[in-house]
Amino acid sequence: MKVEMYDLENIKILIVGCGSIGRRHARNLRELGVQDILLLDADQNRTETLARELQIQNFESLESALEQKPHAALICAPTSLHLELASEALRHGCNLFIEKPLSHCMEGVCELLDDVKSKERTLLAGYNLRFYPLLNTAKRWLCEGRVGHITSARLHFGSYLPWRHPLEDYRLGYGARQSLGGGVILDAVHEIDIALWFFGWPEMIYCAGGKYSNLEIDVEDTAEIALTFSDKIVSIHLDSVQRPAERWFEITGTEGRIEGDLFARSLRHFDSGTREWFLADVATPIEDTYRSEMRHFLDCLMGKATPLIDGVTAVQSLRVAEEAKKSMQWRLPISIAALNKLEEDVESTVSHR
Repeated sequence: MKVEMYDLENIKILIVGCGSIGRRHARNLRELGVQDILLLDADQNRTETLARELQIQNFESLESALEQKPHAALICAPTSLHLELASEALRHGCNLFIEKPLSHCMEGVCELLDDVKSKERTLLAGYNLRFYPLLNTAKRWLCEGRVGHITSARLHFGSYLPWRHPLEDYRLGYGARQSLGGGVILDAVHEIDIALWFFGWPEMIYCAGGKYSNLEIDVEDTAEIALTFSDKIVSIHLDSVQRPAERWFEITGTEGRIEGDLFARSLRHFDSGTREWFLADVATPIEDTYRSEMRHFLDCLMGKATPLIDGVTAVQSLRVAEEAKKSMQWRLPISIAALNKLEEDVESTVSHR
């Protein structure tokens, strides 16, 4: 079966999960010209309200929605449900957009990616920050060697969980519940993805963290992750406690420094030669990244692009997140090289049975 190409006016898209992100995607798809949008959520009041607003259809079950033969499914449900929902949509021939992370653990993920490949479907993972001009400019600076050899970097995300979705009870959301794939490491997996995008694959992972606040959650609310390389160290701070929220990064090189603030929409680098700061023009709001992401997904469906963040890329951040959680639990560093060797040995043993 060959990958089908669709015309914008004929594309039919199912959105599974109509929380804040699902609603955002539905509105953006409508603005981008998609007329045939289907909605599904366990909360019927939520889907009915959105369906009335956008004058689109809502359904009570996945089966009834898939009977409409959508060309693609956006999986925006809680993280622990991603694989089950994506697999069923794929079985019905859907192309897939899966919100980050792909799942709450690695189990079953590679099988899904194999099925996507064998069925020749498109899979785009929902890492909207990859479409942020501020980060793309910083990445370009790194590739150009603007600040020399990188020796260290720090990424910081802190945001009070109850304030993120003020119209909802934070205790019921996926970010607060282990059973739904919550916890700040998975919830803020963007920072892990950015670290891998900027600096590549680490040699060692160490994570310390836990639940240290009075938030009514059963997952970690604070984590400090260290990724070590042969020539640099990258640290990532994540928490669900900080007020006011901050999201920034700083990168130190032998010839200068890069500083970026995602919420303030500012990016600059220090040139050791001129001893001056250079400011970038990156005032685009983060909200625009979601529209760019959906435009890119439509381009993929129409054969105009290939997924910027495909399943293989998305697996990398999920794997590091999973190993960070193990490190936090065991209070031990995790050697990626040792893990790779163990996986190779297991695969070799299985293949020779």
